[in-house]
Amino acid sequence: MLSRQVVARLPNACVNRRAAYLYNHQNKMLRARVIFGWVVTAVVLCAAPALAWNPPAHMAIASIAYDQLAPERRATLVALLKEHPRFEQDFAAAMPRDLEPEQRDRWIFMRASVWPDLTKMFTGPDLAAFNRPIWHYIDLPVFLDEKAKEAVHPKFELDYHAAKNELLMNAVQALQKNLDDMNEPTVPGPRKAVALCWVLHLAADLHLPVHGAALFSARRFSQLPAGDRGGNDIRVREKEGLLASFKTPNLHALWACILGIDESYPAVMQVAAAVKEENRLSSPAGQQDPAAWARESNELAKQYVYTPEILALVAAGEAAPRVPLPVFEITDDYLKAARPQARRRAATAANRTAVLLGAPDNRR
Repeated sequence: MLSRQVVARLPNACVNRRAAYLYNHQNKMLRARVIFGWVVTAVVLCAAPALAWNPPAHMAIASIAYDQLAPERRATLVALLKEHPRFEQDFAAAMPRDLEPEQRDRWIFMRASVWPDLTKMFTGPDLAAFNRPIWHYIDLPVFLDEKAKEAVHPKFELDYHAAKNELLMNAVQALQKNLDDMNEPTVPGPRKAVALCWVLHLAADLHLPVHGAALFSARRFSQLPAGDRGGNDIRVREKEGLLASFKTPNLHALWACILGIDESYPAVMQVAAAVKEENRLSSPAGQQDPAAWARESNELAKQYVYTPEILALVAAGEAAPRVPLPVFEITDDYLKAARPQARRRAATAANRTAVLLGAPDNRR
């Protein structure tokens, strides 16, 4: 179950997709309004779109999944997306003009995988209707040490039917809900189209290690259930220019951008090709439990995100938890280990997404 006080990740000026929420079972209607207000405020104050996988990665994953679907199924899903309530402004108006006819349906499908991140920039009624900041992640714990394990006890609900408030669902719950909405015959087409966007997006997000993990320590990162907010509170410096546009480069953003930052159609196809190279080493699609995907991401975060060097930096700062941590220097060795894992997770996400949408699982 969710703890009585639900504290989610607050975004900074550019990248952090997290918001802080207080939920009390007393005065439920009043608390729901407070929660909603925090969601809106967090998005309005965010100066640039926050990132899970960034757009090139999301679109590459969707493209690989698209290739695994039968032509008839592709056509059905693209036709559904054209019923999206914001298709004209978020899809048609944004489509590159130089695409060949056979590329346009693929682009619409890929664009759908990014659409949930676009909602952060909506205004007015559409912001309230579509933006769901907490849906993108689940903060399964990575403990700094035994003291942290003894001091901090995160709890999570995985069944979306048990969620106290739709706005507070985690990625596992939200994916299940949107799958049900997409497959329910009585749900109207526009709502199904929105659900399809979320399915494409969340199935990928759950395979990003920093979206299935948060670092907890006894002092600095003890706040439940956020911890270090999936690496958002660990500042980094890297040499490749992946984070050049970020006001506060951090560990979370590094992993979001690790597959590349060029959003052009040819560049996305190159990312997809690089991901496919890792496909033979990716996990079979046969594991179709989103909670298990999150646990896999959490285990990878322990190995490749929160390396011994990062844990040592955090441990050294435990004595003075209010003093900002030093900026962590991302080494070539860190990226050399991390990037193949990211590509492998992206390939696995694509395989599993395709099966969710009706492709046969040929890799069992």
